[in-house]
Amino acid sequence: MRTPDEHAMAMAIRAAVFLAEEDNITYFDEFNGNDYVSTHLIAYVDGDPAGVIRLRWFADFALLERVGIRRRYRSYQVLAGLARAALDLARQKGYRTVAGRARKETVNFWKRFGGRQSGEAIEMYRGTLVPIIHDLPRRPDLGAIEAGPFGDPEFENLIVQAEGSWDFSRIKSRPTTHHLSAAE
Repeated sequence: MRTPDEHAMAMAIRAAVFLAEEDNITYFDEFNGNDYVSTHLIAYVDGDPAGVIRLRWFADFALLERVGIRRRYRSYQVLAGLARAALDLARQKGYRTVAGRARKETVNFWKRFGGRQSGEAIEMYRGTLVPIIHDLPRRPDLGAIEAGPFGDPEFENLIVQAEGSWDFSRIKSRPTTHHLSAAE
C-alpha cells in the first residue's frame, strides 16, 4: 500500500468483510492507530481490490493480522497469494519469525505455508483464535536488508526504494545479506 487510494481500498475491504459480515466486531475493534504504522498488502482480481492482510513490525518478529477477502473473491488462490506475499515481504525484511492468530477453520491452511500452532486456542473479541507461528528460513533468492553501511551511496539508494519493491541488483558489491530488524 503506497498511496492514499490504496489505503482507502484496504480499509474498504476490511469494512466490507469485518463490519458488514461479523456481528461481534465494532468499528473501534477493527480500526485503530496501528493502521498507520503497519503494512497492508492488497490482492487484486481482474484489477478489483479483493483481499487484504495487515503486517505489523516488531523488533524480533512480524505479526500477520486482519486478513480479509471480499465474499465474491473468497478463494484459496486469493488467500494463498496474500499469505505468500506477506511471508515473502517479512523474509525480505530479514524477519525469521512471523506470528498470527488463525480461525480454527484456517489452521491447516497456515500449516501448509509452514506455520505451526504455538499454543491453545484463545477466546478473543474476534472469536476463537489459534496462535500460529512461522519460522522463516533465509531465502537468498529474495535478498534481504541489513542495517548499513549508512552513507554508502549504493545502500542509501536501496533503502529509499518503495517498500517491498527493493531492487537488490542496484547494489553492485553488496555483502552476502542485508538485514533490517527495526520496526517501521
